[in-house]
Amino acid sequence: MKDIKYVFWEIDKHIERLNSARNKILSWENLDKEIFEDNEKVNIIDSFIFRFSKMQDAMGEKLFPLVLEILGEDVRKKPFLDILNRLEQLEFIPSANEWKELRVLRNELTHTYPWEEEILIENIKKALKKSQELIDIYENIKQKIQKYIG
Repeated sequence: MKDIKYVFWEIDKHIERLNSARNKILSWENLDKEIFEDNEKVNIIDSFIFRFSKMQDAMGEKLFPLVLEILGEDVRKKPFLDILNRLEQLEFIPSANEWKELRVLRNELTHTYPWEEEILIENIKKALKKSQELIDIYENIKQKIQKYIG
């Protein structure tokens, strides 16, 4: 398993780029179907969705198991739901269900067809709000694990 500082570095990069795309999207007057006619806006939306997804992937696949390993727990054969529940028990994440909801939103964003513009816009609006929750979860984990890693 990778050293936690590399995992932090990776997630910090995702946050930096996620925030950049989010701030640009939030600066637009309207988030409606016309945005899909502007290639630059589409690229910014694609970047936001990509970073929202990649950040969750890095947290779920790398950070969560690594945190439990640092705490001395064996996670090799543990189902992901058990990892989530344990992190919730230890108060590293606020809720396993909240994480599952973030994953559902991630999947909806990445699996929406291009012609489903209204659905995509609604999911982008949700993700714009939820992206701060995602960052807050990460920041809480990063702060709490510090006392175990020095």
